[in-house]
Amino acid sequence: MEVGSSVRAFLCVTLPDAELESLGAFVVSLGVFPGFRWVGSERLHITLRFLGDVTADQVMKLDTNLSGLGGRPFDLSLSGVGAYPSLSRVKALWLGVKDGSGQLGRLAALVEKASVSAGCEPEPRRFHPHLTLARARAERGAAPLPDELAGRLSEAPAISWTCDSFTLMRSELAKTGPSYTPMRRYPF
Repeated sequence: MEVGSSVRAFLCVTLPDAELESLGAFVVSLGVFPGFRWVGSERLHITLRFLGDVTADQVMKLDTNLSGLGGRPFDLSLSGVGAYPSLSRVKALWLGVKDGSGQLGRLAALVEKASVSAGCEPEPRRFHPHLTLARARAERGAAPLPDELAGRLSEAPAISWTCDSFTLMRSELAKTGPSYTPMRRYPF
């Protein structure tokens, strides 16, 4: 990254390959339901902190701050479908974090502190751990979740793994959707 340039970035927890493949195949099977933009398997993750546009200097400070976080691996599992702002007015569909949400919340708090120390604006929203599955298309509006889709979502595969790292991810926006490129992985 060149001095003076900036990148759009976020910090996240990614899934191991086997779990990513399983969940990705399930999401692909939901593509038959219109009115949603389903997240491709290469973009499935749990966001710890959206950073927005960060400068090369902020990335260097952030890298220093995050390299010293430490921590211990912990078990995570995903379960339960939810929606923003609600199931009666769906704008986004997500899977919740069942096991490990406390540890994930502590990690998000450490990441927040490291981000602010690197010069990022404080995050005004409370951390709500989830994995986004889809966003409603504009033409659909914020309508209730269709019963047939709710039934299919209840069949989501059980996803569990040991979280032993988090990632600084670059996000590049395009007409076909965002693409994500890992910039640095932080093991613990």
